[in-house]
Amino acid sequence: MSAMTTLANQLRSAFFLASRDAYVKGAFVLPALLVALSLPVLLFSNANVHVMFEGAVLSLIRVGALFGTCLSMAGIVTHDISSGGLRAAALTGRGRGGYVASRVILALVLAVLLGVWSVLLGMAPLLGPRVVFEGMPAGELALRVAAHVLVGWTYAVFGMLLLWLARSPRGFASAFFAAVILGAGVLNALLLVPVAVLIPLSQELAFGAFQLIVPILPSSLLGDAFVADARLVVLPVAYVIVFWALSRRVMARAPL
Repeated sequence: MSAMTTLANQLRSAFFLASRDAYVKGAFVLPALLVALSLPVLLFSNANVHVMFEGAVLSLIRVGALFGTCLSMAGIVTHDISSGGLRAAALTGRGRGGYVASRVILALVLAVLLGVWSVLLGMAPLLGPRVVFEGMPAGELALRVAAHVLVGWTYAVFGMLLLWLARSPRGFASAFFAAVILGAGVLNALLLVPVAVLIPLSQELAFGAFQLIVPILPSSLLGDAFVADARLVVLPVAYVIVFWALSRRVMARAPL
């Protein structure tokens, strides 16, 4: 069986499982639930209550495309490990590579779908009488949305690597907690560990390391000082490639 055929079969299996997975459904329900709970405030607010449209959209994107992607993939990998699906999918070296690739691609697809879904839900504030526009250009808003989608993909792929390293069955609480710390940016904290190590040795070295690391933090794409250059795409893709390669090595050596 060729590598492309193996990958195609793994992708079909991945999308089939995702369409029925409770974690994926929860990722789509959560931003919708937040909108439903906020609608009474939007519709019946008094004159002193205002809703910032751009901020509301980006908040939903954080819940949907960023946290939701982490939750979906943490749940799917957890189910793979606990149900024996991982063993069935990865009996051969080629199958293991196809399995990892299928999950990385699925994570991107879910991040995009959750991003689009969150943007559509983000139109809800327009129903309210007290919507205020911050004046953010539409192009910048679209790029900020794309940044959240790509960073959500990055965090989710990193989370899958950690789960494959752990290789122990997890329940809902563990998968949800994993998604929370991933969505909160634990990857950025880990990348800053060298700075913390250098501080007792030399504050100058620590500051120099900090200046080098900050521009490559995934969270730098989401901050107030918005990045609108090639890093918006290059940085997430570079991290995903690294985590993808590490995941392949982990799976290649993992006893099943």
